[in-house]
Amino acid sequence: MEFLSWIENNSLITWVRESSSQFGYTLYLAFHTIGMVALVGPSLLIAARVLGLAPGLPIKPLAAFRPFMTFGFWVTMITGTVLFATAPVGYVRNVVFIVKIAALLVALVSLRGMVYELFDKYPDPDAHPITRRARGWTILTLVMWTIGVVAGRLTAYSGVVVIESLKAFGVVVVLAAIIGYLATLFRRPPMAERSRSFNIDIHPSPIKGGK
Repeated sequence: MEFLSWIENNSLITWVRESSSQFGYTLYLAFHTIGMVALVGPSLLIAARVLGLAPGLPIKPLAAFRPFMTFGFWVTMITGTVLFATAPVGYVRNVVFIVKIAALLVALVSLRGMVYELFDKYPDPDAHPITRRARGWTILTLVMWTIGVVAGRLTAYSGVVVIESLKAFGVVVVLAAIIGYLATLFRRPPMAERSRSFNIDIHPSPIKGGK
C-alpha cells in the first residue's frame, strides 16, 4: 500500500488526475476507450463469422485486423496503467475492478487461442471447416470481453448501482438467450422436411434411360 500511495502521489500522476487540461485525465480516458474499441471491435467481427452470423464472410482476409488489434492492446495497456496509477489504492480494493482485470486477462488468452485456431493452424483457413475448439475459444472470448467491459464501466459507481446494474444485465442476457433459442426454432425446417432425406420410396419411378 505504501508503494501504491507513492505512485498515486507522484507529481506526474497528480497532474494527470487533477489537471483541468484536455491533455490530462480526459486524454488518457479517451485513448483508453479508443484502444478498447480497436481491440474488441475486430474480435466481434471475427466472432460473427465463426458463430455463423456472417457465413458469407471469408476468414482469411480477417487476419488483416491483427495489427490493428495489437495496436489497440498497447494503447489500452499504456493508458490503463496511467489511469490505474491515479487511484491505485482504491482500485485494488474494488472487487468490480478485480473482476474486470481477471476477465480481460482471460479474454486475451482466449483471443490468442481463437486467432491461432483460425489464422495460424492452416495456410488457407477458408479451405477447412471451423473447428469446435475455435468456436469454444470464440465464445469464451465474447463472454470475457462482455464481463470485462461491463465491469470496467461499473468501477466508477457505488455498490448499490453496481448490484442493480448487474441485475439488469442478467435480465438482458436471459432475454437474449431466450430470443436466440426461439430464433433457432423458427429457422429450423419442419420435421417432415428434415426427415425427407431419410424416407424410402416404396414405389420408385423409373429413371430415364434405365430398365
